[in-house]
Amino acid sequence: MFGSRIGSRFVLITATAATAVGIGPAIAARASPAASNPCPSCGHNLIINPGAETGKGANGDIKVKTPGWKQTKNFTETLYTWSGGDVSPTTKGPKHRGKNYFYGGPDSAKSTGTQMIKVAARGVGSGKVHYALSGWLGGFDGQSDKATLIVTFENGQGKAVGTAQIGPVTEAQRKGVSEMLLRSTKGVVPSSTRNVKVQLIMKRTDGSDNDGLADNLSLVFTLKK
Repeated sequence: MFGSRIGSRFVLITATAATAVGIGPAIAARASPAASNPCPSCGHNLIINPGAETGKGANGDIKVKTPGWKQTKNFTETLYTWSGGDVSPTTKGPKHRGKNYFYGGPDSAKSTGTQMIKVAARGVGSGKVHYALSGWLGGFDGQSDKATLIVTFENGQGKAVGTAQIGPVTEAQRKGVSEMLLRSTKGVVPSSTRNVKVQLIMKRTDGSDNDGLADNLSLVFTLKK
């Protein structure tokens, strides 16, 4: 609202009236894209660096930094082209693979990669958001080393309110062949979820190296009507 002097009188004019007669600027009524999104955490892969492609993969039996993941023991990412690796660019596994894969690492009975993901309450709080969890998991030759991907849904206080898991892929399921197989699961995201803990766990059973393998991990939320 503002004033305008007409002759000897001072008249108050509302912004709406001013816009209608062309005196003042128009006021936008539309909401911002972020505010109008019914589920900001839906429709995209929530896992950071899901295919071990962000960092520089190891070209040997060593540990390197794996961006986006908190690493324990010798959890690492390794080049498919490493001549001494468990799998190669042509080994059975993801069709659209990159240059690296997740590897349990040398001299590690158990190694892990973990990340915490904050999710928006909008949409999730409705109880109508579903999740799809998937990934390629495997191991080496006739050994029983394995990889498991576990997702824990946590409320705002950090308390677990639900879990989801894929894997492990066993040596028998691989038929004693070095490879990765696709595993997936689906479900409903607990409405009180505010954070998601993603943990890739590699366990050694045989040999000295931890040959748990993984690639192309995915966690996607979808709002159902």
